[in-house]
Amino acid sequence: MSTRSSVTATTDDSTHYHNELYGPHFPDPTIHRDGNGTWWAYGTNMNRNDGGNDPQERLIPILKSDNLHEWRYVTEAFDTRPGWTYGSIWAPDIHYYNGEWVMFYSLSPRPWESGEFGIGLATSDTPDGPFTDHGQIIGDNDHAGGGTIDGYFVEHEGTPYLFWGSFQGIYVMELTSDLQDWQAGTIQQVAGDAYEGTTVFKRGDYWYMFVSTGTCCDGYSSTYEVEVGRSTDFFGPYTDPSGTDLMNYNSHNAGIAQLTANGRFPAPAHGDITTDDNGTDWFVYHAYDRDDQEFVDGVPARQLFIDRVEWTDGWPIIGGDKTPSLQSVRPNTTDSGDIADGIYEIENVNSGKLLEVADAGTADGDNVRQWSSNGCSCQRWWIEYIGGDEYRIINQNSNRALDVPDGSTTDGESLQQFAWWTGGSQKWEIIDNGDGTHRIRNINSGDVVDVNESSTADGDDVIQWPWTADTNQRWTLNFVETVQPTDDGRPW
Repeated sequence: MSTRSSVTATTDDSTHYHNELYGPHFPDPTIHRDGNGTWWAYGTNMNRNDGGNDPQERLIPILKSDNLHEWRYVTEAFDTRPGWTYGSIWAPDIHYYNGEWVMFYSLSPRPWESGEFGIGLATSDTPDGPFTDHGQIIGDNDHAGGGTIDGYFVEHEGTPYLFWGSFQGIYVMELTSDLQDWQAGTIQQVAGDAYEGTTVFKRGDYWYMFVSTGTCCDGYSSTYEVEVGRSTDFFGPYTDPSGTDLMNYNSHNAGIAQLTANGRFPAPAHGDITTDDNGTDWFVYHAYDRDDQEFVDGVPARQLFIDRVEWTDGWPIIGGDKTPSLQSVRPNTTDSGDIADGIYEIENVNSGKLLEVADAGTADGDNVRQWSSNGCSCQRWWIEYIGGDEYRIINQNSNRALDVPDGSTTDGESLQQFAWWTGGSQKWEIIDNGDGTHRIRNINSGDVVDVNESSTADGDDVIQWPWTADTNQRWTLNFVETVQPTDDGRPW
């Protein structure tokens, strides 16, 4: 089984960015792109104490970027603090709706629990404000539950809705047309008590709900992570990859994480999603960095991160291996591979035989070998460029990726197929040898695809081995056809 260790992309500062992107404090980011192509991000900035540092507290900091990976501070969203509760302004949610910028924000009382938690609305003609406050939309006193923070706005079939909730259920309700109130009798619960920080959007046939679970604010020991449910119906049920309804999760970190901590970056969660010019989805979120401050003036140092969202069988994989990346291919990268995306037969120069999955297997871990051409789809491979001179190579018969078992870097390791999970052991460089042939180099190990001991027999093993320039390491890519991948990432 392939080991899902943290992926490190090829080091190339001309095509890669490095997390984190802005700090030392920018939690709960929300993002939207204006009509000129500029991205705007808004975040929490607060101190949970008694307000003694009010003059230094930014009332929703605003950042801007032209490329999604270089950000600069612009201003604060508010000229003055919203007046309906004295407290900390958290978890903004930004959208452009009906010709204006609308921002839902959370307001928590100071001192802690000295008043009502709630969600307010502010609007502006421009993304950099100043935003005009329209007061509270809903608070803890307006419904039977609590946790009335972390709003997320969605328009569905021409009707405005707001998702919200924090560890006392996730809810959705219909808003009035001016967004300044909610329609009585429309509140319904869509997820259990395990969650907060909701993001909801439509992709293909599904509505996706990204939710945060765990502890956010205990520094490096925080357990925050992202779980995901999907539904064909806007109102749910939202089920995770195991088929479990998110309504059934009432304890932290009990479900299936789609983004979780690694050794460098603890507690990645609570963010938003956007799409670049190439159609690639990106998740913007916060996390800690163990190589940086844990707290700033007593406030958890949660910094701004961004990572690519790749889709496998209709489920998101964030950051390549479901953990924050240290570096990755830049958003909006316009590089294109030398090999056109499509179906190929991959023929060994030495033996004249084709790369295939043994016995037309469809299971994870099945062996990859060479065999004479026989027309089997197990001898055909979808080659797809994924940026940064990297490709994935997917078997047409099994829909599984060419893979080095367990992320091995050992010379002579046999190759296998395994379900695509975007790790470095499944990513390949396809390098032109200058003679009409190519070598296929694994990103993780640096070794190339090799027919063991230069064999010419059917059934002999295909391994990884350091480049020697021998013909058993040279491959001819015989184009068969072009097939466009479907929305969930599968090529057929």
